[in-house]
Amino acid sequence: MKKETFNQTITLHESISISIEVKNSFDRLLKKGVYKELHRRKMLSDGQLDMLLSSNDMNGGSADEE
Repeated sequence: MKKETFNQTITLHESISISIEVKNSFDRLLKKGVYKELHRRKMLSDGQLDMLLSSNDMNGGSADEE
């Protein structure tokens, strides 16, 4: 049986389901927030932050999102 990825959902709880696209978007935004927090705490340099944000861009995220 062939599964269609554009219609798949993840069930978080009996009554809560989200699409794979929403989950992936949330994951990208969460990673970006962690990167920015590490930079704010001086645990990442400007160059490291740029590299991580641009790699997030290549994986479907956007470095310009807030």
